[in-house]
Amino acid sequence: MDLEYQYLVGKLQEALAADARVNALDIKVVVVGGCVHLIGQVPTEARRTAVSQVAAELLPQLQVNNELTVLELGEVVKHEGLNA
Repeated sequence: MDLEYQYLVGKLQEALAADARVNALDIKVVVVGGCVHLIGQVPTEARRTAVSQVAAELLPQLQVNNELTVLELGEVVKHEGLNA
């Protein structure tokens, strides 16, 4: 991988962790050609949108491809206790 791309990936990951709208360390960032791919899972659609905004603000020269999925949190499952 090109050193410039490694720098861009590191810079964006740092920005995603520091930005209050996102505050995420577990988003995978891949830069290929003129496109940055954002991969992973986020808890809300608002967070997904914010990640794209941070990437676009930081790297306006690159196209942002947001491949993040929003976690579908279901109802809380009650666990049965063990009877001894």
